[in-house]
Amino acid sequence: METKDIVKAIKEKIDIVDYIGRFLSLQKEGSSYKAICPFHPDRNPSFYIKPNEQFFHCFGCGTGGDIIRFAQLYHNISFGEAVKMLAAEIGLSISDDKQEENKKQTEKIPYEQLITYVEKCQANASLAKSYFASRGISEKFMEKYNVGFDVENNAVVFPIVQDGKVICWTRRNLNNPDRKYDFPQGYNAIPFNLDVLKDDKQTNVFITEGVFDALTIEEAIGQPAIALNSCTNQQNFLQELNRIKPQGKKFFILFDNDHDGKEQAKKLFDKMKKVYDVALCNWNNNLPYKDVNEFWIADPANCTKFLLWQLKTAFYPYALISIAPSYEEFIKSEKFATIPTGFKMLDDVLNGGLIAGNLYVFGAKPSVGKTTFLLQLIDNFLQQDYECVFLSAEMPKEEILTRIFCREYGLKRANVAVPAFDFYRKLRTRTAEAEEIQEYMDVVKDYTKKYAFKLHIVEEQKLESIPYILERLSKPILFIDYLQLLQPAKPYQSDKQRVDLIMEELFEIKNHFLIPVVAISSLNRENYDKDDITAFKESGSIEYSTAAAFLMQRDHDRVVHDKYKGNGYTITFKCVKNRYGRIGDDITMRFWGGIYLFEEIDDDNSL
Repeated sequence: METKDIVKAIKEKIDIVDYIGRFLSLQKEGSSYKAICPFHPDRNPSFYIKPNEQFFHCFGCGTGGDIIRFAQLYHNISFGEAVKMLAAEIGLSISDDKQEENKKQTEKIPYEQLITYVEKCQANASLAKSYFASRGISEKFMEKYNVGFDVENNAVVFPIVQDGKVICWTRRNLNNPDRKYDFPQGYNAIPFNLDVLKDDKQTNVFITEGVFDALTIEEAIGQPAIALNSCTNQQNFLQELNRIKPQGKKFFILFDNDHDGKEQAKKLFDKMKKVYDVALCNWNNNLPYKDVNEFWIADPANCTKFLLWQLKTAFYPYALISIAPSYEEFIKSEKFATIPTGFKMLDDVLNGGLIAGNLYVFGAKPSVGKTTFLLQLIDNFLQQDYECVFLSAEMPKEEILTRIFCREYGLKRANVAVPAFDFYRKLRTRTAEAEEIQEYMDVVKDYTKKYAFKLHIVEEQKLESIPYILERLSKPILFIDYLQLLQPAKPYQSDKQRVDLIMEELFEIKNHFLIPVVAISSLNRENYDKDDITAFKESGSIEYSTAAAFLMQRDHDRVVHDKYKGNGYTITFKCVKNRYGRIGDDITMRFWGGIYLFEEIDDDNSL
């Protein structure tokens, strides 16, 4: 019988509640069972079992899994050993071939062999000097940690010591970028320098991913540090931590300066924070280094300052001393300056233009040109070298592109006194002449070449793709068309709750990326003609969440005609919310619907 079939049988025939109940005192709570967690110092029951899912999870240390995972952790055995033990309870055994294969993979090499290998490598320690020097680490740490060198594998070998005794080793391969670290057969990735947990003199303990990051910290500020040998190797560290239960220590988690490092650092922090005094070290956004050792090699003086700063501020991430440096950087950056919209009167009302980290909403009833206005704003920002992300929850991207290109084509024709306002109809009815089509396609090619990587159009009703796009842009602005069609990631029960959840997601995006967000909103039918914030659908969400809100209102009685642009409609933009400027101002624009163009006008009688 194959192992996978045995695993399935174990889960089907051994109830997880009955099994764990042999070792822990369980209390029923609703449809679940709770207990004191055996894997960390648990003050209150935080260990829960869900019988329907045959799954356990501890909300204190984050440990979780199925019955086999529990057997592994509780009995401190390998996966293969746990399967064999549980299989025996239901009268099953792993096939001889498979069992032998598992045994070879999980069987620990003899301790004598492990020690012989370490001693052999230590005899060649001098060969590691140049590599240590290249990483900015002094030879004294080679001696302190009895580092060796594996000539055959071209690797630096670090003995893993516990209570003064070598119990394992980790090997840093110098020629294999795909497999940087190795461990002895049958051994888990035991963290480096765990004895720091028992050193009463060390009250501050840094936790890093790699050994050379740990050595860098000790080199720079004299603080011995623990290395997990991988940001995902948290469980082994937590087990040792909870076994030793160190007292009076402050832990500083300093993983790599990348997405995975930050995510895994947060996970470890969440697992430790209820029991231990722990803080997340904060990488400055402007630091280009992937980890602390790279920082040390490039700039030892500032790396030292960075580490001392963590000791001083990491436990106070919201204090003024922690946030003031980033504020100084923000003041000096482009993001502090307002971004002109390209419409002078609109900029005057907004005190210069859009501000990073703010949401701006334009509300209108149908057929007022709200999407056209958004697309023209985008074009104005593209001309200023900003990158624009347009999330269309209503219109297909082909229609959006057609409106953009028809505007550009219409302007080109109108500028040479050729009627332009009927070209969209010609495209749709296939009545455009070949010369016109060629001229239009030239506009398409020129515009595409100009903004090839500046304009991004997403045809979705969710925001889930937006962070992925924004991560790769340097000067982005996000546009939404339109709010009421967006679907939040979380379930909702009413339209108001849906908009509230969308606003939460938009706030996370704009604050994380510190960018302006411009959105179109629909209006309440019964309040179409209102001149205040109540005209907006779900006006409470709009009122409290935006920096500025405008109502776009069309005067059907005032229409002008231009022989090149077609009919021009009067659109009034009424400011009903303005956090950084005045409200009550009316901005008048002419909307040339035939060529998808807005123009500001001083009075309604001008062309």
